[in-house]
Amino acid sequence: MAYQHVLEFAALSDTGRVRDHNEDAIVVCGDYGCAILADGMGGYKAGEVASAMATQVIADYLCAKLDTTWFARLGLQAVKLSRWMTESIELANRHVLYASQTNAECFGMGTTVVVACCSQDKLLLAHVGDSRAYRLRDGQLTLLTHDHSVLQEQLDAGLVTKAQARFSNIKNLITRAVGTQENVDVEIHAHPLQEQDLYMLCSDGLTDMLSHDEIQVILQQYTGDLPSCCKLLIDSANAAGGNDNSSVVLFKVHAVRNLSWLRRLLGR
Repeated sequence: MAYQHVLEFAALSDTGRVRDHNEDAIVVCGDYGCAILADGMGGYKAGEVASAMATQVIADYLCAKLDTTWFARLGLQAVKLSRWMTESIELANRHVLYASQTNAECFGMGTTVVVACCSQDKLLLAHVGDSRAYRLRDGQLTLLTHDHSVLQEQLDAGLVTKAQARFSNIKNLITRAVGTQENVDVEIHAHPLQEQDLYMLCSDGLTDMLSHDEIQVILQQYTGDLPSCCKLLIDSANAAGGNDNSSVVLFKVHAVRNLSWLRRLLGR
């Protein structure tokens, strides 16, 4: 099978009401159907070094792999793209860790990351940490990633409820990060794409301030205007306190076209 995706992207990042600098980073590679979002951590401004470095390394690696003709990309298999996504995050891990170990000002830095790429009729999501990916389909919002955090482990074990978790004082303690250890454990899954799907990548600065239902309502109302939707999500997070940097990447699937006939026509 060969597919062509028609995607629309929008993205926005904001420092928030409390922090004095932004440790989030976003790279959107629209021509390749990929987006990367990271939320850095570390000493003074080291977090923004980690997130910027990770997103750029991942984007450069994926774009280099995907930098083939449009026709050749039609037949790209999910298993190959999945491997490239994992390799790109592992490479970013080595870069961030090396910088942390060789630059005193960056000691101890690290970053979360969530990467989305389209392949055939699937969306591949790779993540490390608690930055998230959601899907709005037929008006219903679904969380597609599973936080790598202490709080999520407590939720999984039934030690706290979702209502209690929202106000927990340990919700920012993550159990996996890019650049903090020699090896990084990347979680990656494939999800079927459908026309009119709306996907969102975001940092925890957004989800700590807004509930699932609040995000769903905004996405439902502004699904036809992605830049305005990004702005309203960020503005709403700030209005709720803006305790952290908040970042959003939105992309909408306008078409998932099966182009196998084209390959057959040209003898491929």
